[in-house]
Amino acid sequence: MKSEGVPSTNIAKMIALNPRSIMRNVGRMIHAVKTVKESGVEPKDRAFVYAVSAVGSMNHSSWKKKINVMKSLGWSEKEIFTAFKRYPLCLTCSEEKMRDVADFCFNTAKLDPGTLISYPVFFNLSVDKRLRPRYKVLEVLKVKNLVKNKKIALTGWFMQGEREFVKNNVVKHLDEIPNLMDIYRGNGASETKSVS
Repeated sequence: MKSEGVPSTNIAKMIALNPRSIMRNVGRMIHAVKTVKESGVEPKDRAFVYAVSAVGSMNHSSWKKKINVMKSLGWSEKEIFTAFKRYPLCLTCSEEKMRDVADFCFNTAKLDPGTLISYPVFFNLSVDKRLRPRYKVLEVLKVKNLVKNKKIALTGWFMQGEREFVKNNVVKHLDEIPNLMDIYRGNGASETKSVS
C-alpha cells in the first residue's frame, strides 16, 4: 500500500476498521490494489483503502459477478465505478441484495438509476427494515395530506438517522395517525387498517 502512494494515516484507518485486511494473502492484496486503481480510485483518495478492503474481501469471480449484476440493472461500467468510488462497500453485499434494493428503488420508490448511482449506500441499507417501512410512512402521510412538499427528496428521507426520522416523521404525526408507529414497525394488523 505504501509503495502505491497510500498515505500512512489511511493505511492505519483501514487496519483499525478492518484488521483482517492485512492478514490476507499478499497476492490477493496486490490484485485488489490493481483492480481498485483500474476502477479509477486514486491511492491518495480516502476511499482507496475502503475500496481495497472491499475488493480484497471477495475473489475475482465474485467481483465479476457483482459487476455483471450491476450491468444487468442497465448501468454502464463507467456508472458502476462512479458508484463504487462514492461508496466502495456497495459491492460487498450479496447479488440477491443488490437485486432486491434495485427492485425496490426502481419499481416501488420509482427512483431513477442515476439516483442509485449517486447514493450507492442504498445497497447496504435493509429493504425490509429501513427502505420499505419509511416509504410506507411517506405514503400514509401523503394520503393524509401531511406532506407539505409533494416532491419530497426520497434520498434524504431514506438517509436520515433513525432517531431523527422517527421524531420528525412518525412521532410528530401520532395525534393525526395513532397507528403510524405500528405501520412503521411493520405491524400487519395496523397496515391493513384504513388510514383515511
